[in-house]
Amino acid sequence: MVGDFYHAGRLILRISQIAVLLLLFASLASTAPNAYAQATSITDLRHPTSAEAGNSEPISLTATVSYRDAKPSYLLFVGILSTGAPSKIIPGIATSSPDRCVNQPILAAFCVIKISNASGAEHVEFKIGGILGDPQGEGPWNLNMTAALATSNNTIVANSRSSILFSITISPMILTVKVPANVSVSVDGATQPPGPVQVPVSAGSHNMTLPTIVQVNDTVRLRFDSWADGFAVPNRTVKLSASGTYEAVYVTQYRLSIVGQATSATGQGWYDPGSSVTISVADTEPMAGILGLLGGKLRFQAWYEDGKFLTNSSIDMISMGKPHALTVLWQADYTMPLVTVMIIAVVLISIYYLIHRRTRATTPRLVP
Repeated sequence: MVGDFYHAGRLILRISQIAVLLLLFASLASTAPNAYAQATSITDLRHPTSAEAGNSEPISLTATVSYRDAKPSYLLFVGILSTGAPSKIIPGIATSSPDRCVNQPILAAFCVIKISNASGAEHVEFKIGGILGDPQGEGPWNLNMTAALATSNNTIVANSRSSILFSITISPMILTVKVPANVSVSVDGATQPPGPVQVPVSAGSHNMTLPTIVQVNDTVRLRFDSWADGFAVPNRTVKLSASGTYEAVYVTQYRLSIVGQATSATGQGWYDPGSSVTISVADTEPMAGILGLLGGKLRFQAWYEDGKFLTNSSIDMISMGKPHALTVLWQADYTMPLVTVMIIAVVLISIYYLIHRRTRATTPRLVP
């Protein structure tokens, strides 16, 4: 264990030399990426075929690197480079079995292993991208894993290099917002088309804004209830380090309306499905116009909907399984207007006769 730390310390002290060697290593990989290798081989390379731009989670790649014809003082170099021009070492962290890969001080996906046997194999893992690297834009990210043997003075051994080309497709980070078909969500101030949307975004904070009420038509509307994760406010800010999905829960509401003359009616409004609503109306209401002034009344008879009888009780319950438009059936009561008209007629007639009698009494008679 002490010997391992000793060798690791010596390698760390030579970081400046390794940094120079990295440039040479990248140059070799870019000039002849598919050259035949006599002393190293890379097998069982495993890597994801796609990744998200801006994802803070590093991308993990594993491979087995075999070597032969090595001397006890040789070093095994394994690294991941971009295939662009010029090639560059990809930022990242590498590990090797049994934990002999020293590269953390320079934060590069580059593994330096001191080997003691003439032949053997190393299992290496690289964590690249994410917070440790930033690939150039979206689309194919072309990479090259290269291995080579080097002498103790960091000189690449001729014909010892092997390379494998591979590609990872970088796709945009997606914010998915699930809403009903009639609802439009605003993402970072941009109103999206109605219905569920998928918006390409970058890593970081993003604001989602939803309407509290959405009118579907005159009798149906949607009311914001909550987000599916329990967040109760329609406007929220989320911080994304990877693609995320958020669902808004809306409740369909139905309208209860009372049409026709029913000024005393109660119960009108918007209700959630399954609600039980009390409807009520006064037993009598004054007629409109002059008849009402004369005491004419409308007497409650029954509730109707779409021409169908519902109940003859002025106070009742109705279940809101759908929109309802209720009509009150009244029976006209002209008793008071008739009585009033008769009284007025009697009074007028009485006045007429009184005036007529007084006129006759005061008119002088002519004596023959």
